[in-house]
Amino acid sequence: MAPGSVPRKVFDYISKREYVTLDDIMDGLNVSRVTAKNYLSRLESLDVVKRVGRGIYQVGGGETAEVELNPRVMKLTETLRDRFQFADLVTWSLSMLSDYSHYAIGKDLMFVEAEKTLSRSVRDYLLEKGYNPILNPDKRDYREYTNHPGELVFILERGERYAVKGYTPYPEKVWVDTYFLVTRKGLSFSPGELGVIFANMLRAEGVNFNRLRRYAQRRGIGNEVVLFLYGLRGLYPDQLPEEALGVRAEALRVIEEMVEAAAE
Repeated sequence: MAPGSVPRKVFDYISKREYVTLDDIMDGLNVSRVTAKNYLSRLESLDVVKRVGRGIYQVGGGETAEVELNPRVMKLTETLRDRFQFADLVTWSLSMLSDYSHYAIGKDLMFVEAEKTLSRSVRDYLLEKGYNPILNPDKRDYREYTNHPGELVFILERGERYAVKGYTPYPEKVWVDTYFLVTRKGLSFSPGELGVIFANMLRAEGVNFNRLRRYAQRRGIGNEVVLFLYGLRGLYPDQLPEEALGVRAEALRVIEEMVEAAAE
């Protein structure tokens, strides 16, 4: 049994979801309404889920780290809202991670994520408004973005709405996307600082691990993020419970025993 007398199958079931309902537990695990209520109550007491509506729970539990848009990104967001009021756009920047960084992030890099059918219109509109927008930047753009003049904005052709609230992504998405751009696009950003930022997020408000892992899977880097979390467990055992890795407890213990034996 898992902590709090919640069977492991319940943890495995909810780990694949961002939100879960009472009916989900009943139907997915073939249990009675009373049993489903008990499971959700115990999961809530363990801070594994958080009630966000009548019978609706967010998987991941407690609060996530807070990030803020700086005035420049807020202005960019309002500019886009004026023209593309009903469009599914996402705006963010590297500065959203600065509160958890060791040092002030140098030149900020702003991003707009837009569906392909809208991306050119977004670029042309931002040009009219005095920005320096680059549609579908290449690796050289990412490596040398600090050399670009003016109010630089990278426009990415994406329709991804996971881990986004309004126009603004959750910090887990910002961190995963930054890692992705560092490893896949050559973004000029210190990997060491990216690790420091994550650790500071853990020590502060916390990280929604379910959201982190799910979004990393959507980006095709889920295994890499799990490896990173596994490496951090020894340093931050209180902030990184077994459930954070999304790996069966039995398998995790076997892996750890194998690693210890191999190190001897």
